[in-house]
Amino acid sequence: MLEAASPGGNGLLVYLRYGDSLTSAAYPVIALGDTVAARGALVAVRYMVRDVARSFSVDSGAVEVRRGPRELTARVAGSGLDAAVRTPVTAEYSDVPLPADTVQCRAQP
Repeated sequence: MLEAASPGGNGLLVYLRYGDSLTSAAYPVIALGDTVAARGALVAVRYMVRDVARSFSVDSGAVEVRRGPRELTARVAGSGLDAAVRTPVTAEYSDVPLPADTVQCRAQP
């Protein structure tokens, strides 16, 4: 799961379904109730209009993920319905640090 927020209250939440391991690829945006797709991304957007928070889920588009040795970069491009108005969304994450492995893969004598 990736989260991003700006000081102004805007934010984005991305939940990736990626199988055995996260690889660099384009993940299609899938519907919130989709329980069949093995690969894809669920995306939710929060933004401020003056002092009122608004939110919607992205229902079309893709999340482009690039995985480096210690960081992750992701770009979301898609759209969703907010109050019956199609709203485009473009957001970028850059250099999100990946957690270190907690289990060592070596033989123990």
